[in-house]
Amino acid sequence: MSIIDNIRDWLDQDKSVRMVAGDIQLTSELLLLVRMMLADGELKAEELDNFKRICNRAFGIPHEDVPDVINYLKEFGYETTPQDAANMFQNLDIERKRALLVHMFSIAKSDNDLDANEIELIRKTADILGLTAEDILAAGRGES
Repeated sequence: MSIIDNIRDWLDQDKSVRMVAGDIQLTSELLLLVRMMLADGELKAEELDNFKRICNRAFGIPHEDVPDVINYLKEFGYETTPQDAANMFQNLDIERKRALLVHMFSIAKSDNDLDANEIELIRKTADILGLTAEDILAAGRGES
């Protein structure tokens, strides 16, 4: 591999972090999803794999860039509460808010165990977003 190829690979990888850093709503959503992975007290492989799939499918972040994105989120989000992150979504349309809940439920259900802390994080986020119990139920079924 040439030096040019190495530089191109580094810039392409950095591109995902730059994309996240340049979009406060995306940063906020990813922070909430990372918090969802950790809500039950441990990071399980199934949750991380699902997070990587969501990052790729919903946001165009390649799987191999996810560790760098997570590192960025750790640095950026250490003082950001789930409420701060959810507040970024208050002015977005209802479908975007529901999509956030679908992603949160998807991660929470990855390990086939809905923990009380995961449910509480989803409930609090829905409340901040002004979503109803029907919205939460629809998200739990994977509807958006």
